[in-house]
Parts: sequence; structure tokens; C-alpha cells
Amino acid sequence: MDPRLQDFVSRYGLCLQQARRVAHLDCRVYRLRTSTGSGPAQEWALRIYAADRQDAGPIEDELAWLSAAADEGLHVPAPQADTHGAVLQAWPSDEGGASRHAVLLRWLHGRLHDRGLTPVRLHRVGMLAGRLHHIGNRLAAAGTFKSPRRAWTTDLEPWACGTRAGAHRLDPGLQAVLQPAAARLQSQMQAFNTGPATWGWVHSDLHLWNLLFIRDVAGAIDFSDCGWGHHALDLAACLQYIRHPLAGNFDHRPQYERLRDSLLEGYASVRPLPDDLLKQLPVYLTARLFVTLDWMLEDWPRLDHRTWGPGFLRGAKEALAGYLQG
Repeated sequence: MDPRLQDFVSRYGLCLQQARRVAHLDCRVYRLRTSTGSGPAQEWALRIYAADRQDAGPIEDELAWLSAAADEGLHVPAPQADTHGAVLQAWPSDEGGASRHAVLLRWLHGRLHDRGLTPVRLHRVGMLAGRLHHIGNRLAAAGTFKSPRRAWTTDLEPWACGTRAGAHRLDPGLQAVLQPAAARLQSQMQAFNTGPATWGWVHSDLHLWNLLFIRDVAGAIDFSDCGWGHHALDLAACLQYIRHPLAGNFDHRPQYERLRDSLLEGYASVRPLPDDLLKQLPVYLTARLFVTLDWMLEDWPRLDHRTWGPGFLRGAKEALAGYLQG
């Protein structure tokens, strides 16, 4: 066991019992089990941010949002302060360079649902997203958020110009629809307004694998990409793999409209639907295909690195062709 883990939890007056790494993408995440002597064991998520995330501002805004949401009873991982009251911590670099930012969060229990998604569960996700956006708007109005970080970070310009590095690895048929689709998406997204009725602080990656349920109560994890964006982006992220089941997940298309409507009804039950949502939602649903393509080109050693990769590429070509014809 990495001795740095025990040193880290000791800052909170805790004793480490078990540690298991559960994710290592842009952030490294450990699931920790600790004790405080005579008290019951507790479980935590230790999030260690990527080495290039040196700007503490966006992380502090993420933690402020999470803390406010947890305080209001939402099912999200609450940040924990150490014995000196500090939430954001330093993690020693593996290479002896600059330290990384790290945070200890309450471990969020719950179940992932794919085949088990129901209109009731999507309604609860809509309520969760609506409440998160309401809290985000309140914190924004109070001047809590200091970072200009944008939630939507996928650069469509190279795709639209045909200069995206690595795109030559893709099937020529897919390449043929990527450039015109990206250009059209870019034009549509630039035309969306950024008024308070449609724009605010959003999760940005609220897809099926970042949603956890305890019975029909919906919760969310992995807020590390949050920032300023259209509220429709979170709703589109939730619907992406329901509308386009291209990641080896269950095919929800026969009941897609019912699930989508339940999501929006849940959102509308806690706050008004964002302005221009019906225009923005299909655009972001399609644009998120480029998010997955970016991930595959940048982080996968091969396009079949995951078993669903080839199927995703075929399905993306069909989806983008349909978008261009619509």
C-alpha cells in the first residue's frame, strides 16, 4: 500500500484500513476505508487531480458547488475538511515534480442502472439536474464562482476544418461526415444565447456511468469537468447513450421518447426548462459524439481498445449522417 495514503488520511484524524484504486483517467481515484479508533469504519473517495490541473480556482468552485448541494441533501459526494479546516490538499508528485491537488470526498453509495433505467428514475435524474442548476445559479449570483472555466471543452474547429490530429485513423466513411457535421454543430452552438435562463454552472458529464441510484433516489459523481455552460448540456449528457446506445449498453431506443420526456418533466418540476432547450438538446446530443471520439483518439492505444469501440464508430457515422440529413 502506498504510504502516502496513510499520511493523507492522517490529516483528517483517520486511520487507513483498506485502499483500492478505482479510476485512473484524467484523475486518479481511490476508494478508502478508514477508522477513527472506537468509531465505525467510514468510506471515502480520494480524488487526485491530473498534473496539468494546477489552477486551483476551478477545483475550489467544484468543491463549493458540491458542498452546497450536499448541505441541501442531494445525493452527491460531500467534500471533507481536514483537522485544520482545509478542503483542498496537496498530493506529492510521483515524479518528484510539482505536487497535485487532491480532495477527500464521502464515498457515494448506490447502483448504476442501464437495463434498469425507468421513466421514474429518469424523472429523479431530471429533478437532480434541476436542483443542481438552481444551486449553481444561486452561487453564481452570490459571486461564489471565481473561475471562467467552460464546461464544454471539445474543440470542434479542427474537426470542422479537417485538421483534427489522428482523424486519419478513422474509417473514410466516418471521416466524410465528420467535417460537415462539426461545422454545422459549431455554427449552431455559437448562435445559442448565454442568458441566465439557459446558461450557468453545470456538471457537463452527467452520463449513465456517473449516475448512482439508491432505490429511486438519483445521485451523481465525478464533478471534475464542471464549469460554465448551457444547462441543456447536462440533460444531453444523460440522454446520449439512451439515444445512441453505442457503448455496449442496453438499447433504450424503443422507449427513448418516454425516458426523455420523464427526464424533462422531472427537471421542470423543480425549475423552469431552459430557454431554447428543444433547439439545444439535439445539438448537444450530437456534439457529444465528438467528445467520445476525442477520448478514443487521445487516450486509446487502438480504436478497438474497448470491445464497443468499432460499434461506436459505425453508429457514430450513421448518427452524424442522419443529423446532416435532418
